[in-house]
Amino acid sequence: MSPMCEYKRGMQMSNITNGIVFMVTSSFGFALMMAFAKMLSNHLPSMEIVFFRSFVMVLIVLVFYGYNYSQHKFPKKKKKGGWGKLTIRVFMGGLAMMSIFYNIATIPLGTATAFAQSVPIYAVIMGVLFLKERVSIATVLATLLGFVGILLISNPDFNGISWINVLVGIFSGVSMAVAFVTLRTLKPYFDNVFLILAFGVGNAFLGICGMFLPFDGIGGFTVPNLWEWFLIVCMGASGTLGQHFLNKAYINAPVGIVAPIDYSRIVFSIFLGFMLGDTLPNLLTSVGITLIILSGLLIAMPALLSDLRKIRQSSIQKKYP
Repeated sequence: MSPMCEYKRGMQMSNITNGIVFMVTSSFGFALMMAFAKMLSNHLPSMEIVFFRSFVMVLIVLVFYGYNYSQHKFPKKKKKGGWGKLTIRVFMGGLAMMSIFYNIATIPLGTATAFAQSVPIYAVIMGVLFLKERVSIATVLATLLGFVGILLISNPDFNGISWINVLVGIFSGVSMAVAFVTLRTLKPYFDNVFLILAFGVGNAFLGICGMFLPFDGIGGFTVPNLWEWFLIVCMGASGTLGQHFLNKAYINAPVGIVAPIDYSRIVFSIFLGFMLGDTLPNLLTSVGITLIILSGLLIAMPALLSDLRKIRQSSIQKKYP
């Protein structure tokens, strides 16, 4: 093999390695964000936390990407249309975040994260219903396996969470799946930075609306003290870094390789939740979380094998042109 081919192959594997590292970093960043949100939930209402998480993210994105946006004549659209789909993406993603933050405040962090990470299970159904995607029998079986996991972590008789938390957790996964499926249709219309900004602005607005809800611990507004402002900044910064490294992971490596690694977020969340005083998951909840992770890995397996096959074929072609 020529030195140039060796160099290109090394660069290809380096990009994959970087993508994996970026995804692990992203997962830890999002887990940190949820941990900071849980710390704040002892002092601030859930909807106020949603607002500050989104508002800080928007400020950070504007500071770091403002110059690039000015060069693109903000906002830049790739083609006309897409505003209706963008509204659905922002609204459903906002509802998902509100649901997730409510569960973060009221149940163990690992269980709340497991509900949120059940997105691929619902995304398969959404893809079939709305995008007319064809799925294999293996994907259907993996989806059913994931539902068994959801049933196990949703049983109030064994894990001590209320039916409200169960319904909110399932709703968070369903609404986030709708948001992700819609996001896949927005690439022809908007660039990535604008989508992040729109999501942040929309969530901040929904957070403000949520403050008017007449429920203790959910609506209302409490003026943060100095320590709480520090936690708010940390929450927004860690969430923004999580989003940043998530984008870099998908840029550097194939989706099928890096997407399953995001399930490390559940492991990070269980550890951080334990550090904050959560009890460790019981046996049934642990089995349920494991089944959800396994389901997601099996759903991603065809894409993973396909990407690995393409990388191998590319290496062979470079070795024997």
